[in-house]
Amino acid sequence: MAELSIDSVLERYALGTYRWSIYAACGLLIGVEGYDAYVVSILAPIIAGGLNIPIPAMGFVFTAQATGMAIGFYTLPMLADRIGRRGIIVLGSLAFALLTFASTLATDLQSFTAIRFLAFTALGGTMPNIVALVTEFVPSARRGQLITWLFITHGLGASVAGLSGPVFVAAHSWKLALWAGGGLLLLLVPFLYLYLPESCRFLLNRNPQDPRIARTLRRIEPGLVAPAGTRFTTPEHKGDGLPLAGLFREGRAPMTILLWIAMGCTLCVTQTLTAWSSTYLHVLCGLEISTATHMSALGAIGAIAGPVLLTALMKRLGLSLALATTLVISFVTMSAHALIPLWPSLGWGLGACFGLFLIGAQAGLNSLVASSYPTSVRSTGIGWAGGIGRVTSMIGPALGGVMLAAGWNAWQVYPTVCAPLLAAAIAMLVFHMIKAAEGQEKEASAPAAAQPLRPVPEH
Repeated sequence: MAELSIDSVLERYALGTYRWSIYAACGLLIGVEGYDAYVVSILAPIIAGGLNIPIPAMGFVFTAQATGMAIGFYTLPMLADRIGRRGIIVLGSLAFALLTFASTLATDLQSFTAIRFLAFTALGGTMPNIVALVTEFVPSARRGQLITWLFITHGLGASVAGLSGPVFVAAHSWKLALWAGGGLLLLLVPFLYLYLPESCRFLLNRNPQDPRIARTLRRIEPGLVAPAGTRFTTPEHKGDGLPLAGLFREGRAPMTILLWIAMGCTLCVTQTLTAWSSTYLHVLCGLEISTATHMSALGAIGAIAGPVLLTALMKRLGLSLALATTLVISFVTMSAHALIPLWPSLGWGLGACFGLFLIGAQAGLNSLVASSYPTSVRSTGIGWAGGIGRVTSMIGPALGGVMLAAGWNAWQVYPTVCAPLLAAAIAMLVFHMIKAAEGQEKEASAPAAAQPLRPVPEH
């Protein structure tokens, strides 16, 4: 029986046309979903007016979205580690598109909140599997950079939402902004169904002789010779038992806990500021609603450059130290929003800093999580780290609304909302120290036979 290692193809540094096309398709999907997820936040005051509800009541919507994301992150990725990434991505994208359309039919807070909850449940199941699929098609030597860069498209989608949302409102209403995003995502679904492949690493774990592996590898390397019945192999260890338990096996427990802390704290702040950015600038900083909306949109533009900045830091410091540095800078710049009532023009630069540092750090954390787990538990690892973040991001937007309703001022709100970023930075420092210690242990335990033998000098 012929045997062939899939790593001989998948670990090649050059991606080639086919793998770049998979990467681009997943990036486009993340960008469209970034638009659909962000447009409600950027238009929150306008949507509140359309539903005849007070602006702070939008906190219920943001909390429901975070709850739906958490449920999606916790459940569907574990299913994907059993049945595959591709089907979850296609069905989740279809459901999110249809529910985005359905949200424009809502006439009150209760129905709008319920529909957005269901939509974000679908989104929560889709996003971790997109990241997992891309991770399993790119070489490990380029994984950190490419997964981080993948989230540039999320920033692009969010920036389009911020820039086009007010235009759609002026042309028709806030509903047109949702129709545009849902329609584009719906157009992508047939393409994904026909074109998107299943992960070769996942297929190998299920059946090393699955013919779909050969078909996909031939698309990556057209000259590949793999006769029918070829048994495909990989040096990666296949996990046993439940995927969730695998997150804590083989010494992964400290790493998993630290990743959960960092992801939970960072997502809490990200979602709170995303949800309330325009409203805070309008209510706490005294800016006109149109100015606040455009200022918030700069955060999405900054998110395009954020992953690029982070990868530059990665080359000097490594990913975990680069993340710790970026998270501290994020705390300082986001807390500095409290200065905007004194210097309104400062808001334009700080708006860009939201995307440049905070969204950039979020992209880097997603990359670190995806790179830290083997194929057998990768979707579960990404899903549960994101799920922890979604649980904390239920609390953040809700408390953000409570602070607003209680009449807190900018100096009370911004530093309080941003404080979890310091805890995330500490978690990344500890993560770096643990990985450095593990690296030293591996070097110390390397067998002496691995060193070249030297001839004994003759006397």
